[in-house]
Amino acid sequence: MPTILNINGFRFIIWPADHEPPHVHVFKGKGEVKINIGNDDEAPRLITIYGLTKQEVRQAWEIVAEHQEVLLTAWRRIHHENFDN
Repeated sequence: MPTILNINGFRFIIWPADHEPPHVHVFKGKGEVKINIGNDDEAPRLITIYGLTKQEVRQAWEIVAEHQEVLLTAWRRIHHENFDN
């Protein structure tokens, strides 16, 4: 399970055999939020939320937005994609 980032108690994971669109699973404690990474023209977007507070979800979204390029590059590397969005 490739952990891409560990920030403020959040663990950001991209599963190797996962489906499109590019997204990241963010874990904190027993909670998880799944967020579409987006791209240069599209902001990250929440998909599902389990067991996190609104504040934790917002923090996770903000970290994804701040590290969008790193996460998208990791998604493409893990899924062997070379294309521009």
